[in-house]
This record gives sequence, C-alpha cells and structure tokens, in this order.
Amino acid sequence: MEKFKLTIFGAGNVGTALAVTLTKNSDFAIQLVDHNEDALHRARALNIDAGFRALGGGEELDPILSGQDMVVSAVPDITVPRIAAAAARAGVHYLDFSAAKDHTRSVLEPLSRRRAVMTGCGASPGIVENIAFGLLREFSPVSDLIIRLGAIPRYPNNRLGYGQIWNVDGLIDEYTLPSMAIRDGQLVALSPLEDYERFCAEGVNYEAFATSGGIDCLKLLSVSTLRNATFKTIRYPNHLEYMRFLLDDLDLRHRRDMLKSLLYNGLPVIEDDVVLVVVTARGYRGRQPTERTVCHRFASVRSLGPFNALTQLAAGYAGSLISALQEGSIPLQGTVVHHGAEIAELLSSPYLSPLLVE
Repeated sequence: MEKFKLTIFGAGNVGTALAVTLTKNSDFAIQLVDHNEDALHRARALNIDAGFRALGGGEELDPILSGQDMVVSAVPDITVPRIAAAAARAGVHYLDFSAAKDHTRSVLEPLSRRRAVMTGCGASPGIVENIAFGLLREFSPVSDLIIRLGAIPRYPNNRLGYGQIWNVDGLIDEYTLPSMAIRDGQLVALSPLEDYERFCAEGVNYEAFATSGGIDCLKLLSVSTLRNATFKTIRYPNHLEYMRFLLDDLDLRHRRDMLKSLLYNGLPVIEDDVVLVVVTARGYRGRQPTERTVCHRFASVRSLGPFNALTQLAAGYAGSLISALQEGSIPLQGTVVHHGAEIAELLSSPYLSPLLVE
C-alpha cells in the first residue's frame, strides 16, 4: 500500500515529537522541514525514519509540497498563515496546533471544500477541549463547567513547585492577561489569577486559578444550557502566593523583561513533568443537583524521545487525529470538529495510551 505522505513544517519540540510518534507507524512517509539547521541536526540525531529538508530564506514552499498528502504546521503563530496558504495552494490536508485566527480561517476556507482542515490540535487548544466536550455529551444538561489544566513537575523541589516546562513568554501572558469566562450566559473578562480554589485529585493537593488563553480557545460556547464556565491553570499549593509576590509586591507585572529574566535564569528546565486535566460539570437531574468530575494524568515516555509530557501529549493528540484521517475514520474534507471525536477511542490509541497514567 502506498504510504501517506506528510510534511511537517517546524523541527522544534512539537514538530520533532510528532515525527517520532508517526514514524512508529509504517504507513507514513514523513518529511521534516525547517529553516534552522541546528534544529534539523537535533532531529537527525534522534535517528528518525524521516526525510529532512532545510528551508532557505524566502524559498517557495510549493515545490516542497508536490506529491504530499498532508501538511502539519508546527511553527510559531506568526508563521502559521504562510504554511496554511501553501497547503491551500497545494490542495492537501492540513493540521496545526494554534487557535485559528480570522485571517488563517479565511485562507483555509477554500481548502476545506476539498480536504480536511484541523486547527488547534495540541494540548490546549486540543485534547482538553475533547475531554471537556465528552463530559458535556455524557452529562446533560450542564449549567456550570470548570476546566482545569496544568503541566507541572512530577517531583517539585522549590517553593514555586514549578519550572520551565514551556515558553516563558507564554507563561507570563497566562498570568498577566485577562481571562475569558462565561458568567450568567455571557462572555466576560476576568482579571488574571482570580477565581482561586484548592482541590484534591487522587490524593494529591493542588490549587487552580483563572488564566488567559483558555476558554476563548474552546469550542464549547454553543452549549445553550451553559450558564458559567471557567478555564483554570493547575499548580501545587502556595504557587500563586509566591507569584503574586513577584507580580504585585515587586511590581514585576509592569517590568516584563525583568520578570522574564528572573524566571528564565532562576527556574530549572523540567524534563520529568506531568499534565493533569481535571474537568467538573454541574447540573440537575430533575430537581437534584448533580456533579461529575473526570481526571486524566499524562506522563512522558522516554522511548518517544527526549520530550516532556506536555510536548508528547500535543504530538500524541495530533498523531491520533492524523492516523484517524489516514484510516478514513474522520471526514476527508471540511473543517473537522475534532473535539467531537470519541475521547475514549483517542485515549486508547497507540499515540496517547502510552502517556496515560492510570
């Protein structure tokens, strides 16, 4: 059988982790493309069964996509529209890890009439939507929804209970920009770090609080019965108190360069992390108030490369969707509503099941 030809733009952590994940399946022929020679060198050192191509400055993308079946954009958000436009010209299936912006949607709309288009296919946006939507389908009607997501050290050893797990700039944005939420059926902006709670999951204590970049990326706002919804970040207890000291007492909220330098140089890089997803839905059964919570915990697997759990989770979710497309179990054209896929089937796939901690 002819192999499914896939080009991944971006040899960073997520793009390379996806290449590692998919090359475990002999049905795929992978091409990894990047303009950064060092990134390609690191990817080659992993002995991935893939082709590698260095992209020159200003080089046209169209010849690279000749004969390909699909394009994956694993690049910074600013570069996503260029990759999307090249995919549209080539007429190939498309997937990325970003929340789709209006411009990118308009570029991809003509492509969706002929091929499958999937956006926001990482951790968040991505699998967290799928887990939340699955709970909404099983537990209806729902009036209140709390989505909690945290990538945290498996073995915390400092007062923050934290380290460098992903982009420091993104972390600062989470902690300083307004968070979108639903209150009384209306979309509102919360101040960052509010709506604090402590909770226990499987015998471990955590805290959670509202951060930006969450619910505004979720595709759950069409649920007519949803009265309140909040997206929160999970951390170990007392993390927020120390962060408030930095942000408010030292006024580093308004001195971003200093805060970034402090976090970047002071926090260790965490390779052994876990990703925790805890979603709570509340509603009524007749007149009886009812609540249900689902909890999933993901950890990295060393056989899948030197990537942390957050990176492997994003790659695993994207890999499961690409495999489903290749097998024909999701539509081959249209804007794919991937959060509507059956979450139990995805979690049992060979791309995600190794990461799931029971």
